[in-house]
Amino acid sequence: MAIKEAVRSAYLSRSSRGRSPGGIKLPPSQFRMGGKHFQTDAGFVSEARKDVARLLENGYSPSEPLLDWGCGAGRLAVGALETLSNFVGYDGVDVQADLIRWAQRHIARPGVTFKWVDVSNARYNPRGTAQRVIPGGDGHYGTFYAYSVFSRMVTADVQGYLSEILRLLRPTGFAFVTAFVESDVAKETENPQGYGPLVWRGPLHCVRSDLGYFTEMVERAGLRITGHQHGTETDGQSAMILRPA
Repeated sequence: MAIKEAVRSAYLSRSSRGRSPGGIKLPPSQFRMGGKHFQTDAGFVSEARKDVARLLENGYSPSEPLLDWGCGAGRLAVGALETLSNFVGYDGVDVQADLIRWAQRHIARPGVTFKWVDVSNARYNPRGTAQRVIPGGDGHYGTFYAYSVFSRMVTADVQGYLSEILRLLRPTGFAFVTAFVESDVAKETENPQGYGPLVWRGPLHCVRSDLGYFTEMVERAGLRITGHQHGTETDGQSAMILRPA
């Protein structure tokens, strides 16, 4: 099985499927994380461009570095390259080595970097270390982006990584994150039955938190929620804007 997986990984890291309007290679379907709407080339690129537009609306400045945590195969990077004529830096970080290798091979260029981190996540990197660290200098980033990351994470990890967001952000910066949050539910439930559009299976497929409890964790980390759109994202996740308190 290990040999089979290694061969599959090597093949996928070299393959691509389609190109963006600007000619950027797009990842194979196996590497398009985040929902069925990312499986078509048009959907993949349009959603990436939409998220860049949302970041701009909330204060993202292309003259300040952007960190994409849980970047996968670089969907947001494709959106930035398609949308912006110039930006100073994009750093993508993920625990999935296959996806990072693909992005390094096909999307990385001056000002656009991808890095694998060997930290533990029961779903995507169960053998990783227990550290809760996101690479980057203190106060280096103007914008932090995390799509479908907190939605696959239990409380202890959420709290630790929220503190990392505060460390990485500039005082005037912000984070765009998504999570499964609802009012008047248990503080935290892994794979809640009868919730959302899917039957949740396997470790951390869906971790739902009570909104009040999630807000407490945000505030405990020294952040505040300045924007919240309920249920607008993949599989019913909510989008939130976090800023230093």
